[in-house]
Amino acid sequence: MSVAEKKAVLERELQWRKASKDPVFFLEHFWHIRVPGKGAVPMKLRQAQKDGLAHWRDNRFSLTLKARQIGWTTLVSGYQFWLCFFTDHIEVIDVSRNEDEAKQIIRKTKLGYDLLPNWMRERGPGLAKDNREELEFTNGSRIVSKPSRENPARGSSADLVVVDEWAFLPNPEEAWASIEPVADAGGSIIGLSTANGGGNFFHELWVGAQTKNSRFVPMFHPWSASETRDQAWYEQKRRELPSWQLAQEYPTTAEEAFVRSGNPVFDPDVLATQRSYLRVPKHVGFLHEVTSVRNVELRPADGPLSVWELPTVGELYTIGADTSEGLEHGDYSSAHVIKHSTGDVVAHWHGHVAPDLFGVELAKLGWWYNTALVAPESNNHGVSVIGSLRRLSYPRIYRQKRLNTTNNAWAMEWGWKTTARTKPELINRIVSSLREGELFVVDEATLAELRTYRRDERGRMSGSPFDDRVVSLALAEYARDRVHDPIIQAPADDYLTLDWWAQQGVEQDGDWVIGGHLSRTG
Repeated sequence: MSVAEKKAVLERELQWRKASKDPVFFLEHFWHIRVPGKGAVPMKLRQAQKDGLAHWRDNRFSLTLKARQIGWTTLVSGYQFWLCFFTDHIEVIDVSRNEDEAKQIIRKTKLGYDLLPNWMRERGPGLAKDNREELEFTNGSRIVSKPSRENPARGSSADLVVVDEWAFLPNPEEAWASIEPVADAGGSIIGLSTANGGGNFFHELWVGAQTKNSRFVPMFHPWSASETRDQAWYEQKRRELPSWQLAQEYPTTAEEAFVRSGNPVFDPDVLATQRSYLRVPKHVGFLHEVTSVRNVELRPADGPLSVWELPTVGELYTIGADTSEGLEHGDYSSAHVIKHSTGDVVAHWHGHVAPDLFGVELAKLGWWYNTALVAPESNNHGVSVIGSLRRLSYPRIYRQKRLNTTNNAWAMEWGWKTTARTKPELINRIVSSLREGELFVVDEATLAELRTYRRDERGRMSGSPFDDRVVSLALAEYARDRVHDPIIQAPADDYLTLDWWAQQGVEQDGDWVIGGHLSRTG
């Protein structure tokens, strides 16, 4: 062997030892990535990526909130390869939101392996298995990448779990349930995601990490984490993208990412103005029947009813009601009471109760608030609520005429039927009322649900995780326009008046005398 050859062998041995101990050295000297328009090029780490690698190595539980397209998925594909290539019997599991993204991580890893120098591939372990969802090495290490719906981490004893775009997984809670035992067994977790609005599972993880109430250590990287981007680049993106998408894809701060991202239905700036109306309720408790559902009194307790303003004589009120199944750990039933003349929310009922009993609570609440117009949703369990209200002879239930397309006849429908067509009409009503200062939310919980109410890529609207308060508020506000509608006005209460006595005679074909119904028995 010549001196030059010996020198080359020693140089490669030195590079091998440095690469095996330092992922930054390995990635910058031997790793290749694919760049659009340029093909495969040597990887050049930005400072943010170097910080990210250090964070992953220093913390078993790492949670990263990041801007889009700053090379984090590419970075993690190289890092997990480095772990498996230089360490025997390492198990890595990648969790992605769908099958295509799971395959993409494996493709990135396989590309880097294929373009390693020949001497390094010969020195290191070979591939024992190579397919679209798994790379297994001859040293016993392997990388498995699957969509989250398959719960790939369940029952595994992985050394590292990588969760990509955690905020967008179709089953984030289930994914965590399968991942957590891995962590308890001594493994590490790297969570990565752009924001998808606040109030969802990823946001809860982030808040827990920020407040040090979880094992995760947070890391945020804004749009400027890429040195190729400057203020002019950002201003161009600002002109091209809607504000929610700009905050989601290219946030400047973590707070902006969560508050404004996720295509919020309600303008964050408008909701911010509502904070000035928040107040502590004057009364909390439940409505107790004194003699009947028409005669109730407010009893103080740790109950489902919060009251900011007691009923005012002569005032009109509307009540919107969203019904749940009534299970103790399921969704909640919710009802908002709005004062017609001012748009103030004056009371809010929120709790778990069977649908038919929720109808009883609505009747009590409605009669208490001057026989308010009650607008229950008629979908699913709402039918039981409407049935309960009608059995109690509650006089003012929201109803409307609708054309039956089957027989082309008009029919009266009780309650509000939510469909893909009617839901936008309902929600747009409170979007407008909040923007124009016609509706005033007074409780933090309702405001929080408004902030997390989102529109997905298909235009469908939903809350994260709940939206019962949004729906009941929207129904109460929508009903404000119908309080004077003749078809839902309460009949005159003339019980025991002269008119009522006269009507009894009419109903008896005129052959009726006062006291004629009495009889004496032996």
